[in-house]
Amino acid sequence: MTERVRVAAAVAVLLLGCSGDATSGAGRRAGESAAASREPRSAAMPHEACVSGTNISTLDVNGDGQVDIRTEMADGRPRCRETDANFDGRVDIYRWFEPSSGQVTRVEEDYDFDGRVDVVATFEGGVVARDVMDTNFDGLTDTWRNYRGGRVIELRRDADGDGRVDTWERFDDTGRVIYSATDANRDGTPDDDDAGTPAPVTDGGAAAVAAPAAPAPAAPATGTQKGARR
Repeated sequence: MTERVRVAAAVAVLLLGCSGDATSGAGRRAGESAAASREPRSAAMPHEACVSGTNISTLDVNGDGQVDIRTEMADGRPRCRETDANFDGRVDIYRWFEPSSGQVTRVEEDYDFDGRVDVVATFEGGVVARDVMDTNFDGLTDTWRNYRGGRVIELRRDADGDGRVDTWERFDDTGRVIYSATDANRDGTPDDDDAGTPAPVTDGGAAAVAAPAAPAPAAPATGTQKGARR
């Protein structure tokens, strides 16, 4: 084989190798993009109309002459209930019920009493199954949680407010963090060097966010102290 032929063959091999790497990189990027597209994105906090029918019962809990609880009834059972928990004249808690069983199916809560919903929880069989949260009170979803047996088992969060998930955590049945990852390079997927690294649970941390408990269908008793959360 002449020197010219050997050089040409070496160049051909080198070009084939580069082509293979480019194709492989494109495949990885496509896979990362597909994974990122499956993650939730920030959007306006969801809200559904609650008490809107004509068969409505009302209750003045603290005796100030203002209605604190409004419940829409269906066949003698509650269908949806609105509660003014701090007696400021605005609804803070919305609860939906399955009329046939009386079990809670959905709860929306305004934690900071600004008139906007901050948590929307979905219940299955009367037990919370998933929720979405607005933790910085800007009106947009930024945290998504899944539950098992009423406990958080998976959390996703948009920590930097760019609308995309950048924090992932998973928990065992005791609430211990068993997986923690972040997206420092902003490609929409967990960074490999963070995957599987346990994160400490501290006050105010993601795992410390309390899961909304399944509310009881019964209305609170009268005589509740004014201004107290019920």
